[in-house]
Amino acid sequence: MNTQIKFINQSMNKSLPHVFIFAESGMHDFNPITDGIAWRVLKNVGQGSIASLIYEPDFTIRAGWNNGADTTRMLLAEVGKQYQIIEDNTGVILEKSGNAATKDIIELVNNIQVDSGVSAQLCNGGKAIIGKKIVGYQQSAIFKPSNKLYWGLASEISEGKGLASKSVVLNSNRFFELDLSGVAEVLVSLNGNAKDGYHFQVEQYS
Repeated sequence: MNTQIKFINQSMNKSLPHVFIFAESGMHDFNPITDGIAWRVLKNVGQGSIASLIYEPDFTIRAGWNNGADTTRMLLAEVGKQYQIIEDNTGVILEKSGNAATKDIIELVNNIQVDSGVSAQLCNGGKAIIGKKIVGYQQSAIFKPSNKLYWGLASEISEGKGLASKSVVLNSNRFFELDLSGVAEVLVSLNGNAKDGYHFQVEQYS
């Protein structure tokens, strides 16, 4: 079931902050600042204006090499399955390669030898939502997707960029958690002002 997410800006912030949304990998060593990826960025949403987006129940997976300049095609990512990046007679490809180490994860194994290793990305709606920047030869990227999204504010941020990127300017390292389990539609608002601070909250859901 797709979840429709709507965002309304009810804050008194006239500087039009960038609202960004990311997900965690579900692994115990996940750090949002060093590992988080801006899945969606909502820009120029003025006071009283609304932005809409869709969160899909299914994920896709892809791998990249040559410092991300080259990427494989996306494959449907099934929980409990393993995927591998290999080189065959057509070149570098991504393929399903059996079961993952446990039934609750998605695993991507790097079986090509390239400088700087490969990157791995789990995508939702065609956009990277969880990733691992460097996966060495014969190492794995492990993803454990959940239905939780996290919201934050930044002065500068772009979709697909890590929260630790040099070009990213976070307004805070405190994030709002939104659990989409069983939710078909939700309205999230940004509230507050510069004096008292800003915060997100759920206005309604179904």
